[in-house]
Amino acid sequence: MNKTIGMLLAASVALALTDPPGCHAQVKDPSLLQREDSAGVQIVEALRPLWGDSSLWRIDPAPLLDLTASGRGPNHEFGHVGGMVRLADGSLVVADANWLQIRLYSPEGSFVKATGRNGEGPGEFSGGIEQMIGAGGDTVWVLDWDGRVSVFGPDLALARTFSLLSNASSIHDLGDGSMAVQYVSPFWTRDAVGAIRNPTVLWRFDVKGGRLDSIAATEGYDEYVVQRPNGNVASVSALFRKEAQVASHAGRIFVGNAEVMAVEERTREGDLVRILRIPEYPLTLSRSALRAEREAYLDGRSSSLLREAADRTPESGTRPAYSDMIVDPSGAVWLQQYRGESEAEDPVRWLVLAADGTWLGTVVLPDRFRIVDIEMDAVLGVWYDELDVQHPQVLRLERR
Repeated sequence: MNKTIGMLLAASVALALTDPPGCHAQVKDPSLLQREDSAGVQIVEALRPLWGDSSLWRIDPAPLLDLTASGRGPNHEFGHVGGMVRLADGSLVVADANWLQIRLYSPEGSFVKATGRNGEGPGEFSGGIEQMIGAGGDTVWVLDWDGRVSVFGPDLALARTFSLLSNASSIHDLGDGSMAVQYVSPFWTRDAVGAIRNPTVLWRFDVKGGRLDSIAATEGYDEYVVQRPNGNVASVSALFRKEAQVASHAGRIFVGNAEVMAVEERTREGDLVRILRIPEYPLTLSRSALRAEREAYLDGRSSSLLREAADRTPESGTRPAYSDMIVDPSGAVWLQQYRGESEAEDPVRWLVLAADGTWLGTVVLPDRFRIVDIEMDAVLGVWYDELDVQHPQVLRLERR
């Protein structure tokens, strides 16, 4: 008995002198490196995908729900789906940017009610719907083109309306009733011409539209700008256009400029706390890729400005690291890998970083499907049929 106790004590001491299992794996695993810089910002570098060349997560193309097929008539026809939100009871709210409506559907897909139209009155959307998001307490926030936010309850009853600046391009729930608002400084406020990148700024606002403080600033989007002899300014989108991406989760704001495979994580007050990145992720553009993109960019277009922008694009460079970003309920960061116009027929792929920064791998979307939101076991999005009819759908997400 004493010998057994002695052996147990020795084993306990040996175990106490080793690192905890989780910490040991973090330090020794060569695929994930963590450190802090002099300012205390945690830097997490993922060196290779945990899944390798395979994907352990899969999106099933067979829809759990299809709102175009779940009923008949104009309320099951969609011009342009600008947002989808699932409420706590399973109901779905869909924003149709063409009809300037938000529509409520039952968990089974039956139409319940709709609200909204073009206008400047309460519950109306001035110019168009820029974005719709879900917020705490089953509320829905809708941003229109004039920078006005309309707040609706779960029954689509209008709760309040407030105005932001007209160049607000996106809003993001910060979980405490406040929101992060993304503003882009357009090219006509600057003297720059040629290939430029418009800056973007994030501000925090309360639910009455009061500005609280700044959160972050980064590069916005690429543009090619010329000044006409009459003094007017014109612009077109650049080839392989880089654009800043913003997402929010659990009171944190995630910001990336798409220059490299990296994302900043900030508090709602704007403090930088973490950087997630994949160093040396391959983004170099080959000459053949640039040539194909130029041809697709100019295909069927006769604009001299487009041709000038294409001609002045450098013969070398890098593609955008990603073109969209969503943070799912687990805290995993999903980054949609960029496709140029010449790559439009390629599969849509999303690179996934786990909440701790581990590079899990890549999830491939079903053909002709666009993700709008990601849940733990489902994705909300739009499938385009062979006639380009839009089908708002719920698809199963299998996290194997």
